[in-house]
Amino acid sequence: MINKFKTGAIIALALGAAASSSAYAAIYTLDNAVTNGLITKWAEGPVGTLSVNPAATLPSLLAGDAAAPGGNVELSKFAGSVSTLTGTINGHAITLSSLTKADWFTGNSFGTYTSLTEQYISAAYQAAFGSAISAADLQTAIQGFYNPSAVLGGLSPFQFVSDPNISYVFQDGGELKVGLAGLYDATNFLRLLSPLAPAGSQASEVVKITYGGVTSYLYTFDATASGVSANDQFRSYSGNYEVTTSAVPLPGTLALFGLGVAGLAALRRRKA
Repeated sequence: MINKFKTGAIIALALGAAASSSAYAAIYTLDNAVTNGLITKWAEGPVGTLSVNPAATLPSLLAGDAAAPGGNVELSKFAGSVSTLTGTINGHAITLSSLTKADWFTGNSFGTYTSLTEQYISAAYQAAFGSAISAADLQTAIQGFYNPSAVLGGLSPFQFVSDPNISYVFQDGGELKVGLAGLYDATNFLRLLSPLAPAGSQASEVVKITYGGVTSYLYTFDATASGVSANDQFRSYSGNYEVTTSAVPLPGTLALFGLGVAGLAALRRRKA
């Protein structure tokens, strides 16, 4: 009975301390930020208008949050050569990258689509219609995603979601949060994939992230009004799409949990 109590107490103390450490962790911003490749700096000016400003600094452009995203850094353009934003968050290296055609299609036909293409379109359909996409509709949407469109000036839809606009990057407790600037109302874009997409549909661009030794793609179909926009006919960047992933655990959290495991092991050795 006593041993069982001790075991439970050790585990509870370790997990409780770990939870406390995470709950009160500070917010960690992106340090040592550097870009590589073609980038466009969109800085906030009067009355919430965004305009290109090559002289803007990265810290000023990436200082926002979901409530006030501010400016952004656009990586590459229309699935061109890869551009990156790199730095460290709480001592951990992170790279945010643009996408190329190879992320979406491995060959020169829509039938060579990757798992990312299928997942992105399936998630977009689920968000817009509230149900899973059929196999036939998926193939039609993928073809529309691949084929050049006159509406887009001869470009393909996949090219328009391959050059992410990064508004902010920071760690908040156990989450890494990234703001992607985009259209608050992406209905016209999504209707290139499905003509029946309902009014008010939303879709973010995609950012490729390498963090904690893992590479993943982040995107979402849920935006909040950013309070800013470019001075163009589309009101570009009027939406903020916040994407999240698990943060690399804080060193203190791992240490506390390790102490709990070590104590449990010692207790079992004594019992043996």
